[in-house]
Parts: sequence; structure tokens; C-alpha cells
Amino acid sequence: MKRSKYVQLSLVASVAMAVSGCGPTEKTYDVQKKYNFQSVQQCADEKLPVDVCSDAYVTAITEHRRIAPVYLTQAACDADFVADWCQKGSMGMFTPKLGGFELTAEGQVTQSQVDAANAQATNSLASGGGSGFSTSSLLTGLLIGNMLSNNRSSYRSEPVYRYRDNRGDEDNSTLPQRVANGATFGRSIQARHGSSNYINTLRTSPKSSTISRGGFGSKASASSGWGRSSS
Repeated sequence: MKRSKYVQLSLVASVAMAVSGCGPTEKTYDVQKKYNFQSVQQCADEKLPVDVCSDAYVTAITEHRRIAPVYLTQAACDADFVADWCQKGSMGMFTPKLGGFELTAEGQVTQSQVDAANAQATNSLASGGGSGFSTSSLLTGLLIGNMLSNNRSSYRSEPVYRYRDNRGDEDNSTLPQRVANGATFGRSIQARHGSSNYINTLRTSPKSSTISRGGFGSKASASSGWGRSSS
């Protein structure tokens, strides 16, 4: 019979540790990590599997074609995004350019994977192979990469766009995130001809871009570093 208890990791929000009444089992950590990439290469540079990066990018393109707002004029499109960010399509309409993709990975890693990734990160940094990475970011990338390579994980991908926030600064965001912050894209053709339906489509779009790599249990948030759990 199994029971679960939750423990705190250094630099990790929370993890679940399974303890078997019939004998010791290896600790597993349920994790979630969100990335924002501008290209497949940038994703691979974070030590994530290339096939995951490619699939996430293709998924984001497909979703972009499905949900990106369409405008009659470039000025209307630029007003919802940034100046000169929108492009004219074959039908004479304007849409924002894809600015990258947001990849959310979630699943489980074992204690042995944590130890192996920690050793690999240490060796990589010592040999100069981790140039440009901090110890924690390199370790996180290795762990998430290992997790996505096994059958105990899933991930989802959404298109990302450039926009100007209330302070006038440029930033990247998904359309559902902007809707959650009050954006309506009221100048778009979709909003003008069916505002509520379009906004609801944006709110639910992440569900249509989930790619499963096997089942896993409850999820916990992971920050940029990892540590050992204590019994």
C-alpha cells in the first residue's frame, strides 16, 4: 500500500514523495516548468529534446493559424500589438507575426535523475561546456529534458506574440494570457463578428495543443533549481 506526503525542496515549490509500505521505492518529483522561446534552436539550447522543440514549434504555428486575430488595416493590428509587427496576407487582411512559442512541460523525475543531472551539470560547468548557464538553469534544463524523453510527461505549446504593455514596454505573451489581463482584440474581424465566441476560443485554446508522453500524478511547480528531499 502506498501513501504520499509532501516535502519542501530548496528552490522547488513542492514535490510529492511516494513511500511504499511493502518496501522502499525511489523518490519521484512531480514538476512543471514554463519556457518562452523564439526558435527551435533556442529551445534545444536549453537542453530540451530537439523533437519536443520541433513539435512544440509546429503546434504553435498550427494554433497561430487557427486563433490569430485578423484585421482590416495594419494600423488596427499594430494597435493591439506593436508598430510594424503585423503583416499583410494574401487576402489583403493583416495578422500579427508569430513571435515564438510558450512551452509548458510537466511530469515526473526520479531521485536518480536528479543525481545524474546534478553530476552532469557540475561536469559540464567545470569543463566550460555550460558557458552562459547558471548551475541552477543548466540543471533544470537537463532534468526537464530527461523528463520529456521518458514516458511520464506531457507538454503543451502556444503561440507567442509581441505587444506593448500599459507602461509602453514591449513584451511577449500568449493570447489567452492577454485575454486574462483584459484584452478583447475588439478591432479584429473575429471580435467584431462574434466577440464572445472568439474570446472563449482564446480562453480554451491551450487544451487543444497538449501533447502527451504518458500518464503522471499530481503536479507541483518547479523553480530554477533543485535539491534533495528529506524523509
